[in-house]
Amino acid sequence: MDNFGNFRIIEIIPIETEEPEKEKNIFSILKKANRKLTPKQKTLSAILFLITFLTTTFIGGINYQAFYKLNNDILTLKFWLGGLWYSIPLMLILLSHEMGHFLTATYYGIDCTPPYFIPAPTLIGTFGAFIKIKSPFLSKKELFDVGIAGPIAGFAVAVPVLIVGTLLSKPAGALINSKDVITFGEPLLYKIIVFLKYKTLNIDLMLHPTGFAGWIGLLVTALNLLPVSQLDGGHISYAVFGKKSFLISYGLAFVLLILSFFYSGWIIWLVLLLILGLKHPRFFFENEPLDKKRKILAFIALLIFILSFVPIPVSF
Repeated sequence: MDNFGNFRIIEIIPIETEEPEKEKNIFSILKKANRKLTPKQKTLSAILFLITFLTTTFIGGINYQAFYKLNNDILTLKFWLGGLWYSIPLMLILLSHEMGHFLTATYYGIDCTPPYFIPAPTLIGTFGAFIKIKSPFLSKKELFDVGIAGPIAGFAVAVPVLIVGTLLSKPAGALINSKDVITFGEPLLYKIIVFLKYKTLNIDLMLHPTGFAGWIGLLVTALNLLPVSQLDGGHISYAVFGKKSFLISYGLAFVLLILSFFYSGWIIWLVLLLILGLKHPRFFFENEPLDKKRKILAFIALLIFILSFVPIPVSF
């Protein structure tokens, strides 16, 4: 691509030919690489960020009140300041994840949007965030790097958040038997942190809002690393195994089906994945070999998934 300067292939169309050739003839449509975001994209990104910051701070305020048994009115400054213990670390985790994708994509000259946050009236105040890739990947290296950058960046922030949040948490005591308590599944990394602090795993903690943010960060990381479709894990799996990655995708679908008998939320995920398509879209450069360094990173991504995944995320 060096000969094209700021131009980049945005579409690859195979050309039918009767002459046998070792390499496929292709027709490439070039356009100027979009390295600058439009004012509309920046404005929309900023507005969604601010709204999501408000919704997560509101949820954080509720959790902060419950954790410290306070009764500050929603209109008071103390309520919203308390909410920052949750919203700031959570937004940092989500922003780090998406910026990992965004910065890597722009490094390769890939046309993409800025991070868009999704505010939502849910238990966590958001449906997460995303960027939209608007031009195709031109190598396995690009596909892999963009796919893995988000989970690694988000995980790197989620770990210290979870450590601090766990240290701020307190034993639940009799609260664990209350019908009003929501029980969250314990990822392996959380178990390790708890064991290092309490020297036992036989303890239930009431999560501090910051700890809750860290827990969500691990859940988001694990969900994105599912090796299916166009999720981050799907990109990584396809870059490593090529068209054989569909075996992993179908295997995952079967596992989620089994897990859905224990946690109904996996049914929703399974339906969404079926709509998106379990198999990763075919890639023109799928036979390109992946270097050893990236295979090691893929193994690290697997370890991150193992440390973050929760078979039963929530119990009521």
